[in-house]
Amino acid sequence: MGGDLIKAKLNLQSISFKLFLSTVTLIMIAITIISLSLYKQYSKSLIEQSSEKAQQILELSAMNIESYIDDLYRLSLSPYYDHNVIDALDKSIDDSDLISLYRTRTIEDFLDQILITPRQDILRVFILTDEIYKGERMPSTIDSSQIYQDYDWYKKAMATEEPLLVSAHLEQIIKNPKNIVFSIVRVIRSTRNTDRILGVIKVDANYSSIKSLCDQPDFGDEGGLFIMDSDNQLIHSNIIGFDGDAYNTIYQTIQDGTINPTGTIINDKQYLINYVTIKDTNWTMVGITSYNTINHGILIVRRSANFIALMCFLVSLLIIILYLYRFLHPLNSIISTIKKIQGGHLDVVFNTSSKDELAYLSYALNDMITELKNMFSQNNQLVHQIYEAKYLQKEAQISSLFSQIQPHFIYNTLNMISILIQTEQFDEAVSNINKLSIMLRGLSHIEKDITIQTEIELLDAYLSIQKSRYVDRLDYKIDIDHKLYNFLIPALSLQPIAENSVIHGCETKKTITTISITSIKSENHILIIIKDNGIGMTPETLTTLQDKLKNGAEINNELNTSEKSSGIALLNVHRRIQIKYGERYGIKVNSTLDVGTTVELYLPMQIG
Repeated sequence: MGGDLIKAKLNLQSISFKLFLSTVTLIMIAITIISLSLYKQYSKSLIEQSSEKAQQILELSAMNIESYIDDLYRLSLSPYYDHNVIDALDKSIDDSDLISLYRTRTIEDFLDQILITPRQDILRVFILTDEIYKGERMPSTIDSSQIYQDYDWYKKAMATEEPLLVSAHLEQIIKNPKNIVFSIVRVIRSTRNTDRILGVIKVDANYSSIKSLCDQPDFGDEGGLFIMDSDNQLIHSNIIGFDGDAYNTIYQTIQDGTINPTGTIINDKQYLINYVTIKDTNWTMVGITSYNTINHGILIVRRSANFIALMCFLVSLLIIILYLYRFLHPLNSIISTIKKIQGGHLDVVFNTSSKDELAYLSYALNDMITELKNMFSQNNQLVHQIYEAKYLQKEAQISSLFSQIQPHFIYNTLNMISILIQTEQFDEAVSNINKLSIMLRGLSHIEKDITIQTEIELLDAYLSIQKSRYVDRLDYKIDIDHKLYNFLIPALSLQPIAENSVIHGCETKKTITTISITSIKSENHILIIIKDNGIGMTPETLTTLQDKLKNGAEINNELNTSEKSSGIALLNVHRRIQIKYGERYGIKVNSTLDVGTTVELYLPMQIG
């Protein structure tokens, strides 16, 4: 009997030991495989991320340089905007001494005026005819011994109609040059006869501006970037330790399309190479990232991974010992049930026949599952509402920004103001500038509730600008009860609706479009009515839009492009109001094809 008991104990110890040993071995193998796999995946991911980041940095830097050079290109076109300068350059008009003096003053005053700008990097602007005219920031003297017609850039400029970018060089045409500059050169042609060349404009910009743009990105201690032109001439470099052969080798590899995406060996070191072509130039910007910089982060991660793996292993050993010798058998059922919960199944129940702490644990876990079900249900509903509210609010903000600051709207408004100024309608020009300012300033309230008075001011500013643009094709009337001015309304609730009326009125029909905005106050709510005599909607489109408003669904391909944009604007305003105030408020739409559309906006009476 005693021998059997000892044998049973030995068997139990043997089973425990085997289970312990096999479990520990499996854990060690799993941790090792996971650590190595994660390390390799992280290394690969880090290299890819480093390459993507370097490419993004290069593209951003290239965009900055492109924008900078585009500004200089536009500056070289400035003589065409001043008819007096073109007339002064056209010597066939008059060549008397008095006119010659007037011509010189006109041209040099114009060049000096160009330099009255915050762009301190523009050092000089020359206009070269048979005489040399210049505007400059620092006084200098023309070097009459230089024959500018012999410069290559002058010959190339005279042979083409496109602007010419001249790479870095020491200042020319003046005595005692001090600065390294790069230049934009363009021929100036007569506006009366485009085949006739009046002269050449040359804009000299400080090369340090390009250098500062190139030195901003950080590619690590052993990396950097450089720029080369199509003639294999190095424009700029901030890489330490590279010689001309290294630059030429990299540039030739780029031209041949044989760059290795996983790295290139240069001077016995491995580098990631990224490049981008700068628009409208013959420049290629190349970014160099050293693997040593990337590996530094990988080594830190590897040490951390090894430490975490070791700690996980030790903790696992402790847990295994506790489970094997104390809790393994009693907790099997609980562990099995917990695994189901971890898989997302909350419809399980803990069952136990014991009356000790395990029974209490089972009852507590059952209560916890019930509470989790209730909490998840409430949280899902709350998260859905919060997400939808924030999504619609952000979408409305983006939609408003696009509708009011999109380039063609700003361009059309500023172009209209320019025309008003040119036609000496200064009062109306100032009025439109003030209204545009009101609209832009109103965007600061995009996430707030504002008074109806402020909303009306924003709406009036928008419609007034559009009225100035379309002249006799748009008329509007805002007749809102002044007693409602202090009530609150979500910002930019009326403007998208009125914008739909403008888009589907002035932009689609030649007759006058009339928009009226009126209000009705009842005991329980405020009704604002926006009515127009635009093209209206077909019965099918109206029914589809009304269903969307009723069901709160997103717009889909049942509407065409213009109708879809209108529907999205109305749906966003409708859902924002319903989420904020409840389903009894929102938008109702009625429309008749070729007659017009009426939008009714129901709001609670909320005093600001």
